[in-house]
Amino acid sequence: MNAQKVAELIASLEDEVNDGGFHQFFYNNAGNNTAEIIEALKAVGAARAANIVMRAASMFPGGMPPKDRFARQDILLEKFPHSVAFKRLDEEFYSYPDDLRALLAKYLGVAGAP
Repeated sequence: MNAQKVAELIASLEDEVNDGGFHQFFYNNAGNNTAEIIEALKAVGAARAANIVMRAASMFPGGMPPKDRFARQDILLEKFPHSVAFKRLDEEFYSYPDDLRALLAKYLGVAGAP
């Protein structure tokens, strides 16, 4: 995965979770890339943030939400009709246990170096 893709994936996670929590993240297109986002977080050294996303993903049958948005939405609406199901994980994410901006900047500096 190239550095630009890592940055885009992490930005999509932050945008959605900060706007409406993990429920919104999984409901919208960003949730299509849950597994890739976890890998992007690990790549930049954001192990604690990756763990939060993994725990949110593990709430889905099979331990990972479907890549297909509509299948994922069906599960969300059936099993988690209210965003409160993800509240504890939302709050953990909001505390930013990893400094994503600093880690990403460091990663991009290293990845962009010759």
